[in-house]
Amino acid sequence: MPDEQSPKDDEAVDRVPPRPDRETGEPFPPNGLSYFGGKQVDPLTDPYRDLRLSQKPEPPPGLGPVLAWHRESRKGKVAVAVAGLVILSGGTAAISLLRGFGLDALGYWQIWVIILVATFLATGPFSYLTYAVGADWLLVERASWGVKKRIWVDLYDLTKIDASYGGTTFHLFLYDNGGGLSRSFEELQRDRRIWDLVYNGILHSVVSGAQVSKQAVGILKLHETPALRLREAARSDGV
Repeated sequence: MPDEQSPKDDEAVDRVPPRPDRETGEPFPPNGLSYFGGKQVDPLTDPYRDLRLSQKPEPPPGLGPVLAWHRESRKGKVAVAVAGLVILSGGTAAISLLRGFGLDALGYWQIWVIILVATFLATGPFSYLTYAVGADWLLVERASWGVKKRIWVDLYDLTKIDASYGGTTFHLFLYDNGGGLSRSFEELQRDRRIWDLVYNGILHSVVSGAQVSKQAVGILKLHETPALRLREAARSDGV
């Protein structure tokens, strides 16, 4: 017969991982569920990641230090732009062939203008996104033509959590009392540490009563955590 579960094990099952200290980030959360990023690339050898400290974002006012961050490198932006160009030109060629025109469409300079403009708008080659997390916050910073715009949420005071499928990846929507932000799972999982900190904040916010859509429950695998059960228990106790 299997060994009986100890009281200590029962206690572990009935709680979410602890909230990290705002200044030290300890204890660091365990790996969050719904991670689709695969094997992590060593940041020091990742050619598509900018590690220059001059590009490291400052934390939001009054909040703790940055614990993990990711910024696209120039090489990464070029790779995305080239991929976009290949996809759009390939799609144009396919449509031309299906309509019986062969590859004649690619012989018109107007078509190439449209392809180049569409690639520019879709990939934003001169805009750089940076994702950063502290112990209890998530920040997204966009730098375009020297102008920076930042938005952040309090991961442990979320009021609404949603998720959906769009394009080739899932998208996460997080809202707190000050606003909200939306990013794809692919973006937030470029550094596993970012996802782990975000996921832990989501669990705590769920326990605290954040509104969670059915899609988010499924995509984030919240049924595999004690968060929903703890929230219902708190409601039953009138907390």
